[in-house]
Amino acid sequence: MTNEQMRRALRRTATIAASLTMLAGVLSGCGGEVVPGTAQPAKPKLPALDVGGVATEQQAAPANDNDTYGRVLESVRLGEAVIKPTDFDKDLVYGGSALLPTPGRTAVLAPEIALDPIAQYGMIAGYAVNGTDDPNAGGPAIGESKVLRMTVLSFREDPIARLVAGRIAAAAAALSPGTRRVDIPGFADAYAVSRVRSPVLITAMAHQSYVVVVYVADRTPDTAALGARTAAALTAELPLLDGFKPTAPDRLSAMPFDSDGMLRRLLHPDPAKWPYPAAGPTGTPAETTWFAFANGTGVVYGPRALTHLFGRRPATGEPNRDDVDRAAFIGNWWLLRLPDETHVQAMHTRVLAAATSNGDTPTTAPEGVPDAACFRAKDATDNQRETRYRCYVSDGRYWALVTAQDEKTVRQRAAAQYALLLNNR
Repeated sequence: MTNEQMRRALRRTATIAASLTMLAGVLSGCGGEVVPGTAQPAKPKLPALDVGGVATEQQAAPANDNDTYGRVLESVRLGEAVIKPTDFDKDLVYGGSALLPTPGRTAVLAPEIALDPIAQYGMIAGYAVNGTDDPNAGGPAIGESKVLRMTVLSFREDPIARLVAGRIAAAAAALSPGTRRVDIPGFADAYAVSRVRSPVLITAMAHQSYVVVVYVADRTPDTAALGARTAAALTAELPLLDGFKPTAPDRLSAMPFDSDGMLRRLLHPDPAKWPYPAAGPTGTPAETTWFAFANGTGVVYGPRALTHLFGRRPATGEPNRDDVDRAAFIGNWWLLRLPDETHVQAMHTRVLAAATSNGDTPTTAPEGVPDAACFRAKDATDNQRETRYRCYVSDGRYWALVTAQDEKTVRQRAAAQYALLLNNR
């Protein structure tokens, strides 16, 4: 990677992290099939809006014919079958999550997992979630904080998962001298290793066609206590996997891009192109390992995965809200679906309060867009210039954010986003 490519990647990571922080501070079915003969509501008449030439018509999702896209979509789905760290330990309120559709991405974002076995044996999809009680934005200090990282990887068959789990544990044991095998109470098939006097325990276990890798750290090198925490995490995780129905490997390339109708309602920076699913950038290892896990783009998260993504971020200290049932992301922009308009208005009120508390400056909202709210971010850096200006718009149970480098452009994008919502009623 050249220096310029690295600078662009870091700018994009900072921009997305800033966008996530906006949502984290306020977070705490769409229409079905038409029945023949049923009267449909008339399309609303659009007001005169300055959209800056942006296309605002409904765009149909193309057919998927690529299992690379399917692996991203399956990784998003897998997030609904991974525990929330706070359900395991109420103190693990800081963290984030990551989509792991490829072995290479897994090895970067969950470095305790060796690359060779997951690449050699055909990993299909993966998902990781972090939790810690350390609010340090640079990541938790090992030995001075409690930490949990739960990673779930899917494979084609149960025997392959068992083989890979053993090889992951063997690779972890070979990282340094003095590593020893540790028994996990109640989980005889778990491979767990720890170094002498280390406050870290790494465990790999096969469950059906999944490999579950648990990274646990605490303040003292008490192996028995670390083993008990790992057992508790596995006890919480395995029932979620039992209830998850994986997509058959030969159906990955047929997974729909927009089954919820969320992405067609969200403005795209290039409306002429469909926002194909991608896992998003990783940023620097320290950032991505803990707090700056980037959201995917061209994807729609469910409620559990959404709470994973935002954790409780150090920048705000605000807990998530549980009233969002879908969240679509395209780059820095997102669209939330809530139960009804009342919930949207309540969230909108929280946004205004959070922005004011943060010191952001209100700017002029676009004409003809009811209840729109726009801001200039306080102390936005050059790396965050794409999110320097932002606007929130809503229609019914949908609530969206768009951003821009300047005030005029963000107003036009907000107007275009509102028109797109109206056109997709």
